[in-house]
Amino acid sequence: MDLYLRQKWQDERLKHADITEPLDLNDPNLVKAIWKPEVYFPNAKDAEFQYVTVPNVLVRIQPDGEILYMLR
Repeated sequence: MDLYLRQKWQDERLKHADITEPLDLNDPNLVKAIWKPEVYFPNAKDAEFQYVTVPNVLVRIQPDGEILYMLR
């Protein structure tokens, strides 16, 4: 099964008055530097994470500090 994970949360530390448009991060080092909530599946019996050469991840930061994190 392929899983598309989409999370959204508010981070006041990333709120900035000078940013007027959403900021998309595509650098894996920048994406690693952003705090992300830990995701777990309490009833999972077995799970594997597929490692790929190019990560399929998008982080979008809104001017008000809202973060959209999408992972395939």
